[in-house]
Amino acid sequence: MSHPHQKTLNEIGQRIMAKLKERDIEPDAKFVKFMVHLLVRDMRRGLLKTDLQDPSKCKLNQFIGDIVAGYLNPNDTTMANLRMSWIMKTGYGIQLSFVQEQYELKFQQELKLLIHDILQYPETSTKLQLDQLFAKMQVFIVASYHLGSPKNHVLLKLTAQALNSVIGRSDLQNYVLKKKYHRQEYLQRLAATVAGIVIYNNDGPDGDRENVRYVICDLEMAQRNTSTVFEKLLERMDNMSGNCQRAISKQLKFSNQDTTLHYQVPLEQLQRINQFTITFIMLHRCLTTLRLSYEHTAYLIGVEKERYDCVVAKINDTLAMRTAIDSELVFPHFVYLSKVWSNLNHYFNHIVELNKLCEQLEMQVPNSMDERALEIIEEIQVMAHRRHKPHQRSYDECMAALNEFRTDGNFCTLAQADIKDFCGLSLAVTNGLLLPAKVQRKLCMNLDIKFGFQDQTYARIGEVSFEHFIAAFRQAIFNNANLCLLFKLDDILIAKEMQPKAVEPPLKKDFQGQTELMIENDLSPSNWINVTWNAWDYHRETIHLAGIRKCQTRDAQTKVSYGQRNAQSQAYNTRHHM
Repeated sequence: MSHPHQKTLNEIGQRIMAKLKERDIEPDAKFVKFMVHLLVRDMRRGLLKTDLQDPSKCKLNQFIGDIVAGYLNPNDTTMANLRMSWIMKTGYGIQLSFVQEQYELKFQQELKLLIHDILQYPETSTKLQLDQLFAKMQVFIVASYHLGSPKNHVLLKLTAQALNSVIGRSDLQNYVLKKKYHRQEYLQRLAATVAGIVIYNNDGPDGDRENVRYVICDLEMAQRNTSTVFEKLLERMDNMSGNCQRAISKQLKFSNQDTTLHYQVPLEQLQRINQFTITFIMLHRCLTTLRLSYEHTAYLIGVEKERYDCVVAKINDTLAMRTAIDSELVFPHFVYLSKVWSNLNHYFNHIVELNKLCEQLEMQVPNSMDERALEIIEEIQVMAHRRHKPHQRSYDECMAALNEFRTDGNFCTLAQADIKDFCGLSLAVTNGLLLPAKVQRKLCMNLDIKFGFQDQTYARIGEVSFEHFIAAFRQAIFNNANLCLLFKLDDILIAKEMQPKAVEPPLKKDFQGQTELMIENDLSPSNWINVTWNAWDYHRETIHLAGIRKCQTRDAQTKVSYGQRNAQSQAYNTRHHM
């Protein structure tokens, strides 16, 4: 059973997609659905005060128009937050294992035809066919281990020399005599050995860097560029979010002695700055997630480089001062070298995917958004200078103003949200304004939720007025789409909205003519034993019911057999075996 609002929300999503297609924009249907289900719950842009089972057409048109306008506006912060959240949800490139699996699958599909061609040569292959097989093996080795371009004739010549040192013409004739599954297995081992030889021959400063790829140099360059990009973007987000928070803090004065808030400009005007604060902080958190994944990969790269140097040194020691070496002694080292090379390639691919995600995130917060935020800060400062006497409201009045909104967001879900970096009291009093926290306090003893506060006085007020504080804090977060996205509560909120209503099961009848079974719990002291159970009560009741079941008759039994079976004088003859 679908949610009663599902029909209306689907219609809204279809209308939004139709309007975007009219502007030659092909939106992602899943993203539009995600956007509608979240924004409909927003206290400023949503339809919280609208009955979605019978919505007003004017409000629906306004809601749809706002979403379409925001989708087309590059400086719309809410849309930027939605896109960043969607990128992080669908950007599986963050996971190294997923990137490795996808790249392996992609290359296996690309090499499938080449492998088929190599395996299809008959046992009676001619010299020309064996030459073609030899050439295809070279291409397969180069492509499998990403040694360079398979079209590079110099690289193919180097690969041919290494391949010829492992498998000769007579061995190639013996290769086509193998079964196909044995051929493919041998081809994989052969490719690993030959690739290791090519990698080893071109290692060091004398290697042919123009024709043979050196993945270690590629990794070093990629690491330098990636670290620089992360540092610049994180520094930019720190500066912009700090400027916005300082601009908001200048317009607010919290008097904790009489629990009164003084503000120069209306709080809704400060929300114009706050929405940029949320966007900058959200991008900072997304980049931090990518950076942690990158640092993990960078650590693995360091470990793999040490293995690379170790196996190269081992091969050097094996080949030193020797003219003839058994292949079984040195070939395993070449196989291990090619395996290390493959791991380095996977790490390089992961860094490439992280950079792609970083570019997508950066595109959602262009430099024009920084300029727009600074313009709004100047406008707010001008408005503050025009008013000489500040507004004044008590904390309780500010928090009580949020009671007009309703939300079914569960407070316990805040335990998995990172809310300790912002002052919880100022967020509840100002309806979502983010100010940095300096201290942390755990107000709920039965929940692992740490709240942030500007100082101990703020924490004490939140502890004394806990019920009002928690109610306002919950309303301010769950009814603000931007804060839900920032604290990663959007999936939980949408799941709650989409959860189907429980349907009471119909009353059942055991057989025709029986009255409906009505269960009533009589909790009077005399009947208390009937509604309290423990494990042993269930065990005894199960044994009792099993005994009753054993005494029941079957359809095939007659009344006579029933009496004989249950008579006390019943006797069973001993069965004698011959």
